[in-house]
Amino acid sequence: MKRKLEMDDVRVGMYITVLKGKMEQKIFLTPEGPIIKKQEKYNLNGKILEVVALDMPYMLVTCHESFGTRKESLDLRVIEVMALSQEYIHNFLPDLELRKDSFFDEVSDSSVEDSDTTIEEIFKDL
Repeated sequence: MKRKLEMDDVRVGMYITVLKGKMEQKIFLTPEGPIIKKQEKYNLNGKILEVVALDMPYMLVTCHESFGTRKESLDLRVIEVMALSQEYIHNFLPDLELRKDSFFDEVSDSSVEDSDTTIEEIFKDL
């Protein structure tokens, strides 16, 4: 699985984190001219976020922390997210029970087994 996720890659049940938050730009006027400073707005980088609802481009996540949980609404147009490994999650919060990602439950893996063509036949003329 790729780590950095595009908006369409995010699904309910995934454990993700913010890779890059929304950037805020502030302009300070100085005698030498204006100075532009950029700063990330969100403080969710590296936190364990469980996606609980999606209504693109927005997602609702549960932020799991050592002192409890809280809900956050995030706009996927202004942030970058990445998938988290189970190892990272268990090292961050050893007592957190991970929910099973049911995304592939409805996918039938027998479609390849039931086909009457082999991969060699498909690519033999290439």
